[in-house]
Amino acid sequence: MFHNLRKSMLFQLTAVHLGIVSLLIIISSYLIYSTACFLVDQMPAVQAENQSLFEEQLAVFLWWITPIFIAAAAIFHYFFTKKMIKPLHQLVHSANELKAGHYPPKMTTNSFREIDQLTLHVNELNDRLKQNEEARNKMLTDMAHELRTPLSNINGYLEAMRDGMIQGDHQLFHSLHNESERLIDMINQLQEMATWNEQSSPLLAKNSIDIKSVLDEVTTMFHLKMENEGIPFQSDILPMNVYFNKEGIQQAVTNLLDNAIRYYDGSSPVKLVGYKENDDYVILVTSPGPPIPEEERRWLFERFYRVDSSRSRQTGGTGLGLAIVKDIVVTHHQGKVDLISTNNIHTFKLNIPLNDSRG
Repeated sequence: MFHNLRKSMLFQLTAVHLGIVSLLIIISSYLIYSTACFLVDQMPAVQAENQSLFEEQLAVFLWWITPIFIAAAAIFHYFFTKKMIKPLHQLVHSANELKAGHYPPKMTTNSFREIDQLTLHVNELNDRLKQNEEARNKMLTDMAHELRTPLSNINGYLEAMRDGMIQGDHQLFHSLHNESERLIDMINQLQEMATWNEQSSPLLAKNSIDIKSVLDEVTTMFHLKMENEGIPFQSDILPMNVYFNKEGIQQAVTNLLDNAIRYYDGSSPVKLVGYKENDDYVILVTSPGPPIPEEERRWLFERFYRVDSSRSRQTGGTGLGLAIVKDIVVTHHQGKVDLISTNNIHTFKLNIPLNDSRG
């Protein structure tokens, strides 16, 4: 126990400061005693007997007053330091709670600026870890459900055909093929997600390219599909050389346009807009779709998150497309992603730095 006490910050600070204060008080007392004796000795009217008595009384006074001052300084320092480092004990307790897998309540402090900042960061870390765990649990639940449903359908039909309960026909094989295609699409997106995650540092293959030509390539791929589904489309893209990874930005915009078509619900056109804003090139993908609740919007870029699971299941969504967009733009281009939603009109905004100054 004494060993743990010696290792505590409070004990060490008190010991060090008490030593310094004691040394200063002792030196000051000695200097006061010496100076007073010297001055009395220089006074001719003072008799030797009186001088000796004065020195003895001064010595006794300093002998008693010095320990009292040292003790008072020690008590004051102890309680002041204890109050000062109390938030640090709270931070240690919160860190231990996080380590044990618990989420402590938010801390409030009114201490030094550095300790207040540290407390703020710990509170933010606590919130972020809690949100990540919630997202991870939801991701695992959704992933298990998404994999189980098509596999159960395929397995059920195969067992029924094996036992001779049903006969295979064109419609049945078409349904089974759709289920297998859905599984393959999900696995491909998982692989794509893993590929972007493996590249923890910003992509190396970046070049200064006219971004309009790249975005035009993407819209060309979707032009026929939109025509066949009767979806109006508009684009207004400002030509500009931007320092970026061509394949990455193509993938991000492809995912956004694919979502716009997949969840299209309304009569307004799908719009693709590109323009310069300060030191960024901004890409907007706007389309009508089902309303997105305010509290759900912050989760949209998390993996496997879907606002409406039943609707996503019907359209084949896996909840990975927007997570891939976020990884490409934020992690690999040091940009920003955002959603601007008004009723049933949703605009996904990508901010891409014009050059590599942020990397």
